[in-house]
This record gives sequence, C-alpha cells and structure tokens, in this order.
Amino acid sequence: AHVFVRNGAGWSQQAKLVADDAAAFDNFGTWVDIDGDTVVVGAAGDNDGTVINSGSAYVFTRTGTTWTQQAKLVAPDAAAGDQFGFGVTIDADRIGVGAPFDDDAGANSGSVHVFTRAGTTWTPEAKVVALDAAAEDRFGTAVATNGSVLVIGAQRDGAAGSQRGSAYIFTRIGTNWSETTKLVPFDNEVGDQFGISVAISGDVIVGAHNDDVVGNNSGSAYVFAP
Repeated sequence: AHVFVRNGAGWSQQAKLVADDAAAFDNFGTWVDIDGDTVVVGAAGDNDGTVINSGSAYVFTRTGTTWTQQAKLVAPDAAAGDQFGFGVTIDADRIGVGAPFDDDAGANSGSVHVFTRAGTTWTPEAKVVALDAAAEDRFGTAVATNGSVLVIGAQRDGAAGSQRGSAYIFTRIGTNWSETTKLVPFDNEVGDQFGISVAISGDVIVGAHNDDVVGNNSGSAYVFAP
C-alpha cells in the first residue's frame, strides 16, 4: 500500500507499506482506508498461521513522516477461506473488517468484525451479521463507518432476485451493534450486485457496478439520505 501526501497542488509518495510477515499470495492491499495518522490494509489471502485464506488486516500509524505497523488483526473465529480483510474501514479508534466468505449462515454468507483501540492495543468489539443472512450473500464485501454508523455491502444478496445485492446499516449504542435498515434501490435488477462498494459521510452511497442503466454492466451509484 502506497501513501501519498499533498503539497499545494502536487502529490508525492511518502511511504510504501508492507506487512511485517508478508508472504506470497497474501493479497495485502485488497482494501485500504485511512483516518488521520492511522491506515488499515486488508490482506484477504493471508494464510494466518496454517488457516488457508482466512485473511487478516494490518494497522499502521504515522509519526512525523514514518509509518510503523501497530497491529495485525485477525478474526477471533478465523476459518479457512473466510477472506477476512476483503473490506476494511476505520473511524478514529474503531475498525470494521469484512469477511464475505464466512460461512456462519451458509456458504459465503459473510460477516464483519469490529475492533476498538485503547492506547496501541486493538480488541475485538463485535461480530456483525445480517438478520436475513443467507448463503452466497457475501455480506462484508464492502464496509464503511462514520461515528456510530456502519454500512455493509452484500453484493450477491439474492433475497429480491439473483445477485441483485443490498446494503445494511447498523448503529451502535455503547458496544452493541444493531441492524436498523436494509437498503435496496427502487430499480434493483437481477445481477446488478448493488453493494459492491459503500461509503458514508452523512449520506450513504452504494455502488452497483453491473447495473445496465445505460448499457450492459455500465454501472451506477445510489445516494441515500438519512
């Protein structure tokens, strides 16, 4: 993962980040996010220990212009093929990490793990799954957080039709996360894969890269207001 900083109108590379235990096929850089002086990088193909493709996420912090690995995050219930780290998000001292191939509610139903930081130590806070979780939903493909709100994409959710996709909003009270809303667009169609990407900053934006609105797989993004 490469870090660039802006000086006036120009951008220059400040650092190249690699994992302390980097190995072939880790796919470090699958997903990245940054907040201030902290970066989180997903490595969905990491074989943590001997668990093949269980995945991991790495946290780096900056002092001056120097970036240092602070932590390696793994799912408390890591299993082969979960690909934890496929989606990552950070806001202040809280990180969400998607594991879209977790099999808790059926093959590749997916989940998201939330971690919190105290000092330099990261601790698991919660494991989040959809209330209507089902096989092949891939919940956790994309994640975004802002304060006490967590948005999670499930690009292959087929509740309304094969691979139409959906996105879920969870809110936090204390350390408890609860599903409050499931988002689907008014013109959702088979194969759109709505939920392939998500973002939040007040409003919520959800991508549907296979939407055929102006041609086959031309793609679109939907904006939802609270």
